[in-house]
Amino acid sequence: MSTHMQPLPSLNRGRALSTSTLVPRGGKFPTCPIRPASRSAFTLVELLVVIGIIALLAALVTPAVMQAQVAARNAAIKVEIDMLHMAIMQYKNEYGSFPPAISGTATNDLAARHILRLFPRTDLITNEVTARATPLNSIVGWLSGYTDDPIRPISGGNRNRIYDFDRARLDNTQTIYFPSGKPGSPYIYINSSLYMSGTWPRSPDPTPFPYTVGSGSTVYSIPANTYQPVLQSGTTYFNPTTFQILCAGRDGEWGSDDDLSNFWPRTRGEYKDSLNQ
Repeated sequence: MSTHMQPLPSLNRGRALSTSTLVPRGGKFPTCPIRPASRSAFTLVELLVVIGIIALLAALVTPAVMQAQVAARNAAIKVEIDMLHMAIMQYKNEYGSFPPAISGTATNDLAARHILRLFPRTDLITNEVTARATPLNSIVGWLSGYTDDPIRPISGGNRNRIYDFDRARLDNTQTIYFPSGKPGSPYIYINSSLYMSGTWPRSPDPTPFPYTVGSGSTVYSIPANTYQPVLQSGTTYFNPTTFQILCAGRDGEWGSDDDLSNFWPRTRGEYKDSLNQ
């Protein structure tokens, strides 16, 4: 009995296996979990280095920021002083002379004579000059202007203001004007007619000058020599033919290097430094 051997199927080794033969049961490939790369925290040394850098930068930047703020405040006060200067010059152009900065009694003083010269029809000067002029109240008093009534130029109604004051920066009596942010350092006005020795009182206010600021009461003591005109040298006054406007500056102390005026370009200290260059 002869047997016939069935030929074995030939293996096609040159052809790639079909993808169907590689797909596992269920039709899904097994997935391999991907672990995120581990990240270590900052070490104590790194934290100290960062804190040290921040502290160093703060130490470098803070003085510059403070100096910029001080310079900005001084610049704002200087601009306002220059505006007050121009307003007083306008007053002189309109009325022929600079207003007085100091007076004695209300019936026989420089302020009363000044009003009578401008408004000779004024019949009762005591109603127009109710307080003596001082370097503290002269800026507000004179630059508030006059009414349209030639007989009552001050008490006759609304006054035509020469300068638009910020009412929030006036004291409670509405006669003393302060720079922005400086409720203890008012502007002071001194006209040149009182510069000469013997004419200017040595102590116009020997006692502290009281006034109220805001809702609380404050007594502000002005040194007796504050009202003395400021000298450019041993014998020469600044602005010898016009007037001086002074401000105690950032520290509120008269005679210090941050004082401001209408005759120093910047501060008193910078003016002194320019003399030594």
